[in-house]
Amino acid sequence: MYLMYVDESGDPGVFSGQNSQHFILIGLIVPINEWNTSLQRLVKLRKHFSKTMGLPEREEIHSSELVRINKIDAYRKIPKSTRISILKTFVNEIPNIFPESKIISVCLDKQGLGNQQSFQELAWKRLIQRYDTFLKKGNAKGIIVSDDSDEPILRGLLRKMRVYNYVPSKFTGYYNPVISNIVEDIFFRQSKHSFVVQVVDAIAHSLYRKEYPKGSLKKFGLQYLFDTLTPLLLKEASPKDPQGIVRG
Repeated sequence: MYLMYVDESGDPGVFSGQNSQHFILIGLIVPINEWNTSLQRLVKLRKHFSKTMGLPEREEIHSSELVRINKIDAYRKIPKSTRISILKTFVNEIPNIFPESKIISVCLDKQGLGNQQSFQELAWKRLIQRYDTFLKKGNAKGIIVSDDSDEPILRGLLRKMRVYNYVPSKFTGYYNPVISNIVEDIFFRQSKHSFVVQVVDAIAHSLYRKEYPKGSLKKFGLQYLFDTLTPLLLKEASPKDPQGIVRG
């Protein structure tokens, strides 16, 4: 049995020049028998951040806010260099906290894909399909736990894919590998109430920084963070990409 925790980076709307040109969706697949041990490791890391860097144990780790504060007042007491050190340490420790887990990465460049309307649906289709394929190969069942999102749309999408899931065949025409190993509808959690959702937020943000590096932040090396997750990447999710990132 597996749990896949999901979070996103960017907005799903058409790129207008005022919003994000990307939509990233990350799934962290956690074996159920690893969950409790991983949680204890996360709690230990949070205690370390509290003692050495001044981040309260119960304060949400929100990656974009660590880089640039917008809403979280508790971050204002922590110097920027320390906040970025928290983010880098957090991501670097993920392979140690979840050694048996896998990461599925979907990264959509809106302009490169013709700026179509349904980036959220496209990304979720790709993620769900690959998670189900992973489960089938292991003859296992799985559940999806996501940060708050468009619950009615995603509930309808998953239910539809259990009946109709036509994809192009490698040979000719289409086939219908319906979703059969994902149990129940998607469960939604607010990130502030889930340490693991906060981990996925950090993964999504690190992929964003890799794909769209910002000059003023290059001195901190954030563009290299995602590469530290290489041992966990499910590369067969997209064999054409060296890191298995699904791009379309």
